[in-house]
Amino acid sequence: MARIRSIKPDFFASYTTAKLSIEARYLFIGLLTEADDYGILIDSPKRIVGVVFPHDAGITEEMVEGWLKEIAKARSIRRYKADGGRYISFNNWESHQKISHKGAERLPRPSGNPPETFPKDSGNAPF
Repeated sequence: MARIRSIKPDFFASYTTAKLSIEARYLFIGLLTEADDYGILIDSPKRIVGVVFPHDAGITEEMVEGWLKEIAKARSIRRYKADGGRYISFNNWESHQKISHKGAERLPRPSGNPPETFPKDSGNAPF
């Protein structure tokens, strides 16, 4: 279920974000609205096409899969398998989204090592 999420203004100025294609940036924002209160969502390109691109007939599952790989390579999300399903978790979720009344956890968190965390962009690094 989609949720209201905040996008910080520095998202657009971020050097990490700037390395992503425009399509991957748009998808990233769409994924934020689909994530639960713990920054986790189901990793299903078919479902993501339907919820993030419902009126864009030219967007395919293969395109979304490529953009997901691009976002994961930038270390903004982590893709993992748990309990027989595929999931996505956002790295640094807590530093970007402040959830005042979290709902119950329904999706499994990644096991093993916790997602990597990265310092916020300083804005001083070159591309």
